[in-house]
Amino acid sequence: MNNEIRDQKGSKTSILQTLRMKGSMSRIELTRITGLSRATISTSIAELMEYNLVYETDNRQTTGGRPATSLELVPYSNIIIGVDFDHNLWTIGAFDLLGNVIKTITIPVNASSPEMTFKVLSGEIKDFIKTLDRDPIPLLGIGVPGLVSESHSIITSAAQLNWYHIDVEKIMREEIGWPTVVLNRYRARGLTECRYGSGQSFSNLAYIGVGTGVAAGLYIDRQLLSGSLGGAGEIGHFTIEPEGPLCPCGNQGCLQALCSGPVIEQEFRRLLRSGEKSVIYSDPSLDMQLLKTYDICAVADQGDALAIKVVNQAAAYLGIAMANLVNLFNPEAIILGGAIPNSSRLFVETATKIMKQRAMSSLSAATKVKTSSFKDIGGALGAANFALDKNMSMTFFNNNGVGTS
Repeated sequence: MNNEIRDQKGSKTSILQTLRMKGSMSRIELTRITGLSRATISTSIAELMEYNLVYETDNRQTTGGRPATSLELVPYSNIIIGVDFDHNLWTIGAFDLLGNVIKTITIPVNASSPEMTFKVLSGEIKDFIKTLDRDPIPLLGIGVPGLVSESHSIITSAAQLNWYHIDVEKIMREEIGWPTVVLNRYRARGLTECRYGSGQSFSNLAYIGVGTGVAAGLYIDRQLLSGSLGGAGEIGHFTIEPEGPLCPCGNQGCLQALCSGPVIEQEFRRLLRSGEKSVIYSDPSLDMQLLKTYDICAVADQGDALAIKVVNQAAAYLGIAMANLVNLFNPEAIILGGAIPNSSRLFVETATKIMKQRAMSSLSAATKVKTSSFKDIGGALGAANFALDKNMSMTFFNNNGVGTS
């Protein structure tokens, strides 16, 4: 067997990318989607099967005529690494090319500076790799808060962390020697939902993450729409109330300043101080600062009047933004994820109701609203996938020992 996979015309890379992004399919479908000839598909598939990257499945797809054998990527044949940063916590995951989780760890970070935060990550990744049973593909995807450059290498701004113009790719390449791709953590989570979660039955959809911040990902044919400067999906900075509260971005009335976790906490505490009552604050000696978003969401779902009032107000603002998004983008589905939608049925129901009231009825009626399937690991898996979307090369598999005797 030849020790090196050759791919001069990129046909094998195209086949692997198509199977990664779209899942199992027949040779005929591969020919149609990739634009490659049947002869090229046949030859390339034979070589990819020889190198244990692709195999024929027993599941046969029926198209009305003779059944066609499906092709899939071989499970667990290669490992990719993805990372997500949220709430001062690194989540590191190892996955195969089909999205199966091989191993994950979480690492708390006490540092506030970006340099130290990524220094902690680099050390943990080196240790994490040593625990795997084979070398991963030397490529890293990282999901981070804030706005990322169009090159997907720099955090342009993450106001809640006071991070600006952080060249993550340079830091990580110097630390671990791998090419690194960076994207917003919610857009990474949305990509996971597109391919493996609540959105996998749709081609065009939007993902909205609501937690300490608010951001969206827009996906066409299950691929992330980045925009000319990498900022497509900054729904958190839609102006919803022109004279509303000040947002960290400097604008007034941004969605993020009206429906994020810190806003829900602040409004709940304000109403408590004004004399309103809640079952989770029956003892005035308790520290109000200990009341967190998930506590408020939980009692809202249980019927607490004050919590319902606060959650409904925040969700209504999101519903307005969702309506605008439906009218602008016309997605098949909107997937809601992040700490708040994942912890409050009421929040999701109210946001959906307001969206249907305010969007064009013909569009909103056809738009499905779902909650995310993946929770903590979604950002790391999406980041790893996005890194491969941008940098897939047969060189990775050669370097990873594929096809060697």
